[in-house]
Amino acid sequence: MATEYVLDADKIAHWRIDNHVPLKQLARAAGVNLSSLSHAISNGREVKMNLLLNLAEATGEDPRDIVKPKAITSREAK
Repeated sequence: MATEYVLDADKIAHWRIDNHVPLKQLARAAGVNLSSLSHAISNGREVKMNLLLNLAEATGEDPRDIVKPKAITSREAK
């Protein structure tokens, strides 16, 4: 089974703080709506490649640096 990745909320939060960028501004720069970006960051959902690439471009980060392996819940393990 392939490893699934989700956005790393901590890394994105630190980037936003360090660069003084509100979430709304980051969403606009990444070309997504605020709600979609907020849910992708906070809910640990797997993100589509286009969102990941747009977010990486908006932050100037390598896409691999803003994701982490998805945690497997006990429900998913069964």
